[in-house]
Amino acid sequence: MSKKPICLISLVLVLGLVLTSTAKAAESDLAGYWKFDEGSGTTAHDSSGNENDGTLVGGAQWVAGNFGGAIQFNGSNAYVTASHIPLDSRSFTVTMWVNPVLYTSEQIVFSQGTSGTDAEMHFRLNGDGSVRMGFYNNDLDTPGGLIKDNNWYHITFWYDFENQNRRIYIDGELEAELAASPYLGTSGDTIIGSWHGDTQWFQGIIDDVRIYNRILSDVEILGVMAGSGAEYPFASGPDPADGALLMDTWISLGWRTGDFAVSHDVYFGENFDDVNNGTGDTFRGNQDTLFYVAGFPGFAYPDGLIPGTTYYWRIDEVNDTEPNSPWKGPVWSFWIPPCTAYDPYPSDDAEYIDLNVELSWTAGFGTKMNHVYFGDDFDDVNNAVVGISQLSTTYTPGTLELEKIYYWRVDEFDGAAMHKGDILSFKTLSQIPITNPNLIGWWKLDGAASSTAAVDWSGYDHHGTIMGDPEWVIGYQGDALELDGDGDYVDIGS
Repeated sequence: MSKKPICLISLVLVLGLVLTSTAKAAESDLAGYWKFDEGSGTTAHDSSGNENDGTLVGGAQWVAGNFGGAIQFNGSNAYVTASHIPLDSRSFTVTMWVNPVLYTSEQIVFSQGTSGTDAEMHFRLNGDGSVRMGFYNNDLDTPGGLIKDNNWYHITFWYDFENQNRRIYIDGELEAELAASPYLGTSGDTIIGSWHGDTQWFQGIIDDVRIYNRILSDVEILGVMAGSGAEYPFASGPDPADGALLMDTWISLGWRTGDFAVSHDVYFGENFDDVNNGTGDTFRGNQDTLFYVAGFPGFAYPDGLIPGTTYYWRIDEVNDTEPNSPWKGPVWSFWIPPCTAYDPYPSDDAEYIDLNVELSWTAGFGTKMNHVYFGDDFDDVNNAVVGISQLSTTYTPGTLELEKIYYWRVDEFDGAAMHKGDILSFKTLSQIPITNPNLIGWWKLDGAASSTAAVDWSGYDHHGTIMGDPEWVIGYQGDALELDGDGDYVDIGS
């Protein structure tokens, strides 16, 4: 009689026990866990098993949340209070989902402790859309503009006692990091939505608050975001990174395996929807290895990947002994640049361009030499066969005329073939008369969507250069610039 079925059954049982024990071990590090799923009453139960139940105070209301229920805070007297949870002189991680209204410059989402240097924990949202992690001493702030009204965000506050380092993650992405001495608070209630229950009130919704008495890994944070424990069942850590530029015609894809995966379903193709839906010929098979090769004979795309193409891929994690398997992964992508020049400055049809502009572009795939054509006649530039040959990807045409349209083209030679570029155009600045000698600067910000200049309509030519990636929007009068608080500004010069 064959013993093979018995061995298989034993393997399944052992694997199931391992996964279960792993989950329990991870969750044993929970010091507090408030799901906010009760829906009624004034008690928020602690699901960690440590009996740190919270009490709703003031105008705190039960509402629908990101996972099940949540609590809405009114910004004036609402908070949740629980007993003191020791976090002093140790590592910890605090995570939560927030959906805020940034009605004031400072509003607390989590606090604890008493007054004193490093003894008062305050985690807050700032009015500029940044997030702060402080111990009443050396605060850590993220850049502004990361948090906006009426949107869900997963925020992680992370402290490594051994290395005396702290971090803030937003939606699983590390946004700020700084060395910091330990938190020393040994008393004070654990409060969600206010500082001491009497100031800096939070307005908005908070859901799924957890305290771990250790630091979580990046992947574990993703698991908490997904609503599970600190295990993460999905593939992660794509290599190359999502959206990466590939300067080759072959690739070896890699990823970090999900915590429960036994094998991996691979999807790969040129169409996002097909890869996302698993349609067409995008399913490439199931495998137990953590890499996938394409662009070689004997593999997908045997003739090589194609320049100028974006490729999409997805990994679903598979374990037939788990009821939630397969775990569908996100769609990742990488792209190969075209053989022609791309990313030009100025962009096509740009207006209000400086008379001393320097043209620039990114060389096409495999380019060995750039050939530049420039002039004020479309046909001349389009039909030209002899250009200026150069290695550089910038070109200065010299001083140009006011309010005139110019055309330019860049052809790329890759050592075997010449790749003709598109004809691009731009229009230079207009002559603006001085109508009021006392008005020495006037920036209407009424530029075209393709403009990179903030024109000075005073006539004194204090034109600004738009930096970063702000967007042209409808303004109070005419157009306006929308700045996101992260590297967007207008440089007027000196």
